[in-house]
Amino acid sequence: PSTPFRPGAARSSARRDQLLAAVLGLAFLGSSMLMQGRLVDSRKTLVREPESNLSSLAGQFPRLTLGGFRGLLAMVLWIQAEEAKNDRKWLELETKYDIIGALQPYFVSVYIYHAWNQAYNLSAQWHSVDSKYKWVLDGQSYLYKGERYNPDSPDLLLEQGHMYFLKLGGSFERIFYRAHWREDIARLHMLQDPDTAQRSGDVTEALKHVYSFTTKPQFHTTLLQDPTRATTRTGYGVSISDPFLFQNRADGKPLDAPVNFRYGLSPYYFAYVEYNRCLAAGAPTTTGLNVIDAWPAMSLRLWCRDDLYYSAQSMHDIFAVPPSQMPSPAKLNDKILEVRDCYRNVQMIAPVSVELFEKHLLKYKYNESTHRKHIRETEAYQKIGLAEQSLFNTLVDWHNAGRTLTPEIITSLTKTLPLYEDAALSVTTWAETVYPMTPGSTPNPDRAEFIKFATALRERAQGIQSMLTTPPTTYPDMSFLTPEVVER
Repeated sequence: PSTPFRPGAARSSARRDQLLAAVLGLAFLGSSMLMQGRLVDSRKTLVREPESNLSSLAGQFPRLTLGGFRGLLAMVLWIQAEEAKNDRKWLELETKYDIIGALQPYFVSVYIYHAWNQAYNLSAQWHSVDSKYKWVLDGQSYLYKGERYNPDSPDLLLEQGHMYFLKLGGSFERIFYRAHWREDIARLHMLQDPDTAQRSGDVTEALKHVYSFTTKPQFHTTLLQDPTRATTRTGYGVSISDPFLFQNRADGKPLDAPVNFRYGLSPYYFAYVEYNRCLAAGAPTTTGLNVIDAWPAMSLRLWCRDDLYYSAQSMHDIFAVPPSQMPSPAKLNDKILEVRDCYRNVQMIAPVSVELFEKHLLKYKYNESTHRKHIRETEAYQKIGLAEQSLFNTLVDWHNAGRTLTPEIITSLTKTLPLYEDAALSVTTWAETVYPMTPGSTPNPDRAEFIKFATALRERAQGIQSMLTTPPTTYPDMSFLTPEVVER
């Protein structure tokens, strides 16, 4: 027979269940209160909230109110952002990127994807190189915004290094980008001019980005004061303190003394710093440590190349033109000091790059074939710098002497000749390391791309010989300064 239904027993069982649920709820609530302090401390080590201000509140408000709908809304905005990109609605696109970042602030891929879109895809939509440059810096700014919420993320730090190394330093527009970046660092003081600071436009916006990046604490920069002391403005270049990086300085100052870069600084320095930060943060998910460990040395190697290319172009622009086309004495003096800074940089940085490569190969011996050629290349850059510096200083003296060959200048030019032969031999050694020649083998056609630099160096020496034999009444042919001695 079935058990008769008894209302009193059902109510008693329901009360018992309710009481048990209440007790469990209080127990869980008490446990959560006890654990709250520990959870807050743990969260602080994983997540860094931006400072409490209006922009931070605007960023946190959607996350606090939308709850689980954030993901759905973010997905819709991703689709709309792609449509805005295709329709060239740039302001709407950047606005959507900002909202997506606010909805998914701890999703590192958001910042990497959109920064890449801005720096690579969107910059390519513009014809003006100034506009392209501004979009590249917008992408880097977006990565730094992501770092505010995701501190010490190896993936973000790696992308920040890549933006300096691969985009500003190595893209199709690299010659413009590198020169623009260098010049911007030398003129940050313009932002302290109220008229300039309030102007709109890509150039001013780019300068604000460069100021924001350059003054970040990881770069150890100090803005230099007006060298004329006519104003109290700062931003006439920067100084950097780094005992390891400047261990080969030749000015007799202590290793930890700042080194001035009044005329700007290659983006490869900034790549070097960000790659080191990436290595300190751990292993990224996209690239192995056996690759990333060499990127700081690679950055210093290309810093040497960048400064040699820049100084070689400057030497050509000064001395391979008729005297009537020379810059004013003040501008000429600044350019001379700037070029000498480039040669100083190469002599300081090249040995450090070689040291870092050697340390890398001790850890990853199987990368020998990849980076031994980079070591030979960097050694060649150091010797090219010595030869170019000797020639440049002699040509400055020649110009100051009315562009006449005095006995002192003849002696100096003669001493420069073996330096160029030594540099050409070093470049040939580098080429043979990359494309070794074996008896009976067919030369690799790409070998010529390296040998041409050795040829250009020997043409420098031939040009010097021609200067030494030019009659005093004849202006020497300076076209030997035209061939490039390093890659662009």
